[in-house]
Amino acid sequence: MIATALETGPLFSLRFNTMLGYHHTWLNLFDEFQATQDKLDSSNLLKFARVEPRYTVNAYKDSEHIWEDWAYDNDELASLKRIATESGYTVTVEECK
Repeated sequence: MIATALETGPLFSLRFNTMLGYHHTWLNLFDEFQATQDKLDSSNLLKFARVEPRYTVNAYKDSEHIWEDWAYDNDELASLKRIATESGYTVTVEECK
């Protein structure tokens, strides 16, 4: 096989080393990324705590059930009760178990 001047000269060596440098840099970045992901997984920082509703709010017009919604905190409960009463509905609230 006949080697051209570009395949054996200093430009080839520089280009080849630069390509290898990029390759190794990306491999190192990927290894660092995987290590960071493993740390986050092991410390449960990526997992969210499950949030359960605290109250079930039902709105009625006379005896007809109009809507049902869940409140996750006291502010949301107050907001749902306000919306229902401003709309002229009767509100029932049950605490979730």
